[in-house]
Amino acid sequence: MKRFLVPPLFVLISLVLIVLFYFKMPRFTIIPFPFNFGGLLISFSGFMMMGKARELFKKHNTNLAIKTSSSIVTEGLYAKTRNPMYIGMFLLLLGIAVCFANLLSMTMPFGFIISIHLIFIPKEEKLMHEAFGNQYLEYKSKVKRWI
Repeated sequence: MKRFLVPPLFVLISLVLIVLFYFKMPRFTIIPFPFNFGGLLISFSGFMMMGKARELFKKHNTNLAIKTSSSIVTEGLYAKTRNPMYIGMFLLLLGIAVCFANLLSMTMPFGFIISIHLIFIPKEEKLMHEAFGNQYLEYKSKVKRWI
């Protein structure tokens, strides 16, 4: 389904805006050098989280497209949060925004996660319920949406 390719596009747009804000509005720099490089650790943790979540999908022989998924992944990161991929994307963006250290850049990860929360998650949860029924409702009752 095409709609599941849209959140990565939101990540790309956010990345472009982070860089643009940094170069177009340098006076809004809020984190001094070298402390801004702490963002690399944040980005790396987000990247690792996305990788671990993807590995769990492979382990269970399922994919990101809900309509063609063969199972619900409930172990590892998915035992703690229903959306580790999105949390990973948020951390990736947050870390890059910290590296660029621009106040306007710092708004982009939060804009990303708010849009995911309001636009994509409700649709995905509806599709999950349709695809997996009570199995998904049970999982949903045990595991929080975020953290």
